[in-house]
Amino acid sequence: MASRVRHVIAGAVAMGAMLVTAACGASPATTNAANQRAIEPAAAPTGTISIDDAPPAAGGAQGNNNGLKTAEAGALGTIVTDAQGMTLYRFDGDKSQPPTSGCTGACLDAWPAATLTDDAQLEGVEKKAIGFIDRPDGIRQLTINNWPMYKYAKDTKPGDVTGEAVGGKWWAAAPNGTRAKDKVKPAAAGQTIIRAMDVKPFGKIATDDKGMTLYRFDKDTVNPSVSNCDAKCLETWPIVKAEDNIVVEGIDKALVGSITRPDGQKQLTLGGWAMYTYIKDVKPCDTKGEGVGGVWFVASPDGKKAKDKIAK
Repeated sequence: MASRVRHVIAGAVAMGAMLVTAACGASPATTNAANQRAIEPAAAPTGTISIDDAPPAAGGAQGNNNGLKTAEAGALGTIVTDAQGMTLYRFDGDKSQPPTSGCTGACLDAWPAATLTDDAQLEGVEKKAIGFIDRPDGIRQLTINNWPMYKYAKDTKPGDVTGEAVGGKWWAAAPNGTRAKDKVKPAAAGQTIIRAMDVKPFGKIATDDKGMTLYRFDKDTVNPSVSNCDAKCLETWPIVKAEDNIVVEGIDKALVGSITRPDGQKQLTLGGWAMYTYIKDVKPCDTKGEGVGGVWFVASPDGKKAKDKIAK
């Protein structure tokens, strides 16, 4: 039976959905590999790929899937996948000039090198962007615009992007080999975006549109929702503003609300708890505010303390 050619990674309700299932973990050690080769002319013209008709991968994620295609990944926009719709990633520890892989040994257990045959069909990816490097382990690894491509062992089905932002160095690849995240648009005027992201060791946590961690304050109250973070406190713990248009990704919108502060600003609440960011967090997946003063904690997507959900 013919299948749809293009996967649309459904959005805005669950982590296998709209984007932003992201993750942050330990980054692997690095060594080198090289010898770039351009792809040989394809025996078949470029065109569409029927997912159901594509041959199964041989040897797991490292096996050839006989094609590349594109998919819509929510806020990430268009990403590149194999013929089965499995996301391809690039690694900040690699180099493009010359093409060099910094993922070896145990790293490859988590991030198998993506492979491709010379006669593979392409959809949404230009043939001139395709190349290969010969790895020391004998694998002929796919490159897109000179960036080595990988899969992620924890992606289990088409549409998964659980490797996004792992270690702050792994990123879903756009069809031109750049980081798809670089095309992510922040919240528009009058809009608040909150997302669920995978951040080690907490699992899923709540973040804003830029991937910055959201926190809750034990001195606040719920039922009724009240913020007890005063002006001095807010210099360190800025509120998450609740705009008129609140967009949730991977979070139950029924848990989202707001309170009006004495200065008239509306502050986002999650599970009844007022939400804040932390000024010492400087990049997505930072959780430097966890446990500060014994009263500040990373918020889970339901507003509870994410630390309480860490597997013992």
